[in-house]
Amino acid sequence: MQVLVTRPIEQAVETAAVLAVLGHEAVISPVIAVVPTGAAWPSRTVDFLVATSARAFEALQTEADFPTAEVRRLLPLYLVGQKTLTAARTAGFTGPAVVAAEVKDLAPKLIAQLRSFTRALYLAGRDRKPDLEKMCIDAGFALDVLETYAAAAASRFSDEALAALDDGTIGAVLHYSRRSAAILLELLDAEGFDPASLQHIAISEDAAAPLRASDLASVAVAAQPDEDSMLALLPV
Repeated sequence: MQVLVTRPIEQAVETAAVLAVLGHEAVISPVIAVVPTGAAWPSRTVDFLVATSARAFEALQTEADFPTAEVRRLLPLYLVGQKTLTAARTAGFTGPAVVAAEVKDLAPKLIAQLRSFTRALYLAGRDRKPDLEKMCIDAGFALDVLETYAAAAASRFSDEALAALDDGTIGAVLHYSRRSAAILLELLDAEGFDPASLQHIAISEDAAAPLRASDLASVAVAAQPDEDSMLALLPV
């Protein structure tokens, strides 16, 4: 089966390799391009470092000696996901880390450590969900936000994807976020393709929201919010 993969190119290539092992052919057409914003490490004191995506560290602009080696070694980290932890370590941040599977699990642990005089620096994307910031504000704390990356929407499908859509050979589409699902629907509409003719597989109900709003019948949601659970929904 041909499977349309709309993730940013680096992740799409990884997904394509997994699909090949499962006997499927990936058709890669990223609908979002992740680009660094050029935001640099702030000069002010930072007490805690927070991130919910590995991309935040991958796009972070730092200098060889700033932040200092001591800051990188001692600064406590509050992170969502093991991939984010790996990215933090790769970026040289080796301080003690609290890692949670989801924002709702991380927020209480972070809030419990915050005080009126502490500064928590949130490395984030320009387009992001407000959940973590809202939970902190509701608890009486405001995070300092450093937007290290932005997600730009694609203006068209790849030539490979357009050819496969024209031929009607796409068996399923993988959706990893609400925004990417919404962008895909916009691109399909612009090219005159009917989204109802495709099988849609979403990583979560949140990612599936634009598909549900379009009243699409063929929408499946992974049992767990991870790629393995998504791919388990593909026909054998």
